[in-house]
Amino acid sequence: MNSLTAFFDWLLTASFRASALVLVVLAIQFVFRRQLAAGARYALWLPVLIVLLTPVLPQSRWSIENVFKASEKPVLMPLIVQVTPTTDFAPIIENTAPSDTPLDWPKIGLAAWMGIATAILLIAGFSFFRTLRRYQRSRLPMSEEWNAQIAQLAREIGLPRAPKVWISSAVTSPAVTGVLRPVLLLPAGFEQDFTPGEARLILQHELTHLKRHDLPLNALLCVLMALHWFNPLLWIAFYKARLDREAACDAQVLENAPPQRRVEYGHALLKAQTAFAPLQLSLGFVGLFQRGAALRSRIQSIASHHQPHPAMKLITLASIGLLTFLGITRAEEPSNVIGKAEFRPGDSIRITNVQRGDGFLTVTADYELASEPEARISLHITQTKGDGRSKTAATQSKTIQKGKGTVTLHHPTMGEGMPHVSFYPTKGGSVFGGVYFGTASEAAASQNMKWKMTESSTANPIEAKLKAIVFPVVQFRDATIAEAMEFLRVKSRDLDATSTNPAQKGVTILVRGAEENKARITLDLREVPLGQAIRYVAELAGLEIRVEPYAILVAPKSTAKPLPASNEAASPIILPQVELRDATLDEATTFIRLKSREVDPTGKGVNILIKPGGNAAKISLSLRQMPVNEALRYIAELTSHKLSVEENAYILTPVK
Repeated sequence: MNSLTAFFDWLLTASFRASALVLVVLAIQFVFRRQLAAGARYALWLPVLIVLLTPVLPQSRWSIENVFKASEKPVLMPLIVQVTPTTDFAPIIENTAPSDTPLDWPKIGLAAWMGIATAILLIAGFSFFRTLRRYQRSRLPMSEEWNAQIAQLAREIGLPRAPKVWISSAVTSPAVTGVLRPVLLLPAGFEQDFTPGEARLILQHELTHLKRHDLPLNALLCVLMALHWFNPLLWIAFYKARLDREAACDAQVLENAPPQRRVEYGHALLKAQTAFAPLQLSLGFVGLFQRGAALRSRIQSIASHHQPHPAMKLITLASIGLLTFLGITRAEEPSNVIGKAEFRPGDSIRITNVQRGDGFLTVTADYELASEPEARISLHITQTKGDGRSKTAATQSKTIQKGKGTVTLHHPTMGEGMPHVSFYPTKGGSVFGGVYFGTASEAAASQNMKWKMTESSTANPIEAKLKAIVFPVVQFRDATIAEAMEFLRVKSRDLDATSTNPAQKGVTILVRGAEENKARITLDLREVPLGQAIRYVAELAGLEIRVEPYAILVAPKSTAKPLPASNEAASPIILPQVELRDATLDEATTFIRLKSREVDPTGKGVNILIKPGGNAAKISLSLRQMPVNEALRYIAELTSHKLSVEENAYILTPVK
């Protein structure tokens, strides 16, 4: 849907730009109606076609898009949002209480456009193939003489090969059709209704369409008509372009022709008008079917032929180049720089497109929400002047669900300040992640802000995981505390969407005294966060939990105190994985010592000394991306040892 929405937005923009060019082209044709040759009139429509087909537009201050940007006035939607004054760069707290969700008019417009465009294409395609099928069924035999004449004429015109020829009683007017396999359509009695000279001119006209590749271009115009069904100016342009195409083809057929041949050609057109009826639906067909004023204009142009002034060719080429430049370039936008950004683990916002206008701001961004099941993503401006208050529209904010997606947010009353796109709780509250952007000065100013989120980004990432990881089902029947915690530990890795790195998924759970605890756990929970599941299991076992920097500690209530902090900074040696099952202290420290040597770039690893007198406790651990000193600290606590650090070694001393 996001790609389709982006395509629809581009189509609307292209349609409006092309409309402006249509008015300019019609004005040029009117002013220079006596000076412009038929081919030049037709060529003037080329910029309109290029604009309708160009997906990526370079920026220019001379773009015709500036005409629309200067007058664009977004619709305001009455929703007032309080923004805290930020003259001292205080923390951002914006009232984001949910409001009534308005109708999503862009989606309604997209659905209507798709439905009508699809219907037009289907109806036109069905009608074309049905008509073609009718012609094929009523085909009449053609003489070898006519076949030879048409083949000879095709060679004279310069076609690589002659088209197929169908003579049918159902065909009402000479025409050509078919993009890949061209077919020349002739009505029954064509040979009898025209003199050989007139018939030759009409055939030359139709074959010239093939030489000019008018059939593929006609098919493209039919598709564009369906896609831009909502734009009457483009329908007028398509109609005028088809008239100019026929006049240009006439001019090519009569190039350097004597007056007598022009008279004969005009008589042939008039005779075709009286002898044949126009096709009921001409989409997909290119031919002579014109009547009334359009035909009179063609005959008048043929009769009053004159050579255009040489300067008109230069004027035409310059006009085409200028109109193309004005049409395919877009208005210059101020360069946007990313400023201060803070997010919870797994959350992100990436600005992909920014459009600024006269008092408004529109932003498109890709987001990933992992820390909450639902949130509101909003576009706001932290004001640096005034009272810090601004009127806000509902188009500035959208409710999103956990996962990835793309949003387009619109700020209709942009003032001076620093714009940002941020996450907010759906039930109201403070920002919990966002990114500033804007001009270089705005981005630089945001870097100096003392920004504290409701839950600071420096908080323990384990706490964010306890909320973000949600278990669809948790069922235990007479499970031990060790079995229950092991299930939660393993399953948390499968359900963790806060990180794409497998080594950082899930949480580590340490249980003190699991062997002595005889409690049996029976639980049946649905859609429960990991933190609540651990708390329920701990309560049933008479234990308490504590969130540590790298793990969850589960211990008896009398000993559930924080693990003593290591007396050194986190070790630069990171162990990617530590898996111990019923290991002795000697086995555990040997594993740590050897593993540290493998991952230490210097190959030295760490030295570990165990003082005698300790107990024979068994150690079960599962750690990921753990500093060596933290891994040893957990081992020490599980075996009732004290960890200390000397100059060249870690010392494990039994606690008496």
